[in-house]
Amino acid sequence: MCKPKPGPRCTPHMRARLDQAAARVQVARTRLAENPTHARLQRRLAAAEADHAQTLALYDSTPGGQDELRAAIEASGDLSDRDALTARLRDAERLRAEQTAALRRARSAADNDHEEGIDHVRRADDTTAPGSVLEDVRVEPGPTGGPAQEDRGLLERPGDPGGRSARLLINGQQITPVATHTLPDSTRAGLEARGLSAPPLHELAPADSGIYREQMLELTRKNPHAASVYVYDEDEYRTMRLLVTDDGKAGVALKGDEVVSAFAHKDCAHPRASRAMLRHATALGGRRLDCFDTVLPKFYADAGFVPVARLKWNDEYAPDGWDYDTFRTFNDGRPDVVFMAYDPDRVGGKYTPGAGEYVDDYDDGIARAQQYRSH
Repeated sequence: MCKPKPGPRCTPHMRARLDQAAARVQVARTRLAENPTHARLQRRLAAAEADHAQTLALYDSTPGGQDELRAAIEASGDLSDRDALTARLRDAERLRAEQTAALRRARSAADNDHEEGIDHVRRADDTTAPGSVLEDVRVEPGPTGGPAQEDRGLLERPGDPGGRSARLLINGQQITPVATHTLPDSTRAGLEARGLSAPPLHELAPADSGIYREQMLELTRKNPHAASVYVYDEDEYRTMRLLVTDDGKAGVALKGDEVVSAFAHKDCAHPRASRAMLRHATALGGRRLDCFDTVLPKFYADAGFVPVARLKWNDEYAPDGWDYDTFRTFNDGRPDVVFMAYDPDRVGGKYTPGAGEYVDDYDDGIARAQQYRSH
């Protein structure tokens, strides 16, 4: 039997999820085989394969999954296969230990809150809550490359607040970022006056893209809203500008002019820093994003993003692992996708539910955001 989230998962439930993930991969492969040059089908297969890999890791962490790995190690006569299986088993054991520890912390926090008479219901816009991962919510990653990589050579250009950064320690690894970015004093003071953190962000070198991706994956492992999070491949992150806090527990990425993969762990040393991260992103060229119409549009509106288009939910393109009950508050678990563009005159603005003209295609929504010009 599964423990309450974020605790350990049970074998039967994870086996069922793994079978479903494998079936989605097979369907995606079949459709792509029929239309091998179809870009959206290619991206859908990549998303299905990524979900299967994450689900497999969760299944490995169950008692039955670990037993299967031990049996496979014992039966294998190939040394390289045994090494690979052993590495999977060690990862599985570590993940289950992390799940157990997370559940213990959650129960301890709940007990403390009860004793102190604290209302434990988190605000929807509390970005330090485990369920409020900030992300680009795209199921399909789109093309890689673009201005993000080219901009790395311009970090010291006049007017750019970036500068060489000191070495950081993230997850026990020493990292030397390529630059440190700070917000203008007036922007930082305004955020801090609202009780928000406004730390500098450190830009990772392409070689450290795996560290950023691991922070994203770690958050999805403990988050019931993980299905709404798209985690890119390491090679794709390598082409982006990756910005993190000094402990690596919060960050935001720029894929050309698109803001993607924003995240904030509950134990980040800079609580409620996500609004500041978006200010950094727009200062460095972030001009558009898209998200499900949940709590996120309100959050992004505060950073100056305005809704310019929206796309109705389509069950056929639901993210792998999507739980309609988890998101039932938002249009019965079927929220629109909202395409938003940055308007510097709208910083501190409010989101109007339902704003943005409906489009028929995802690419049309992207085009609307790219073409937006503030008035």
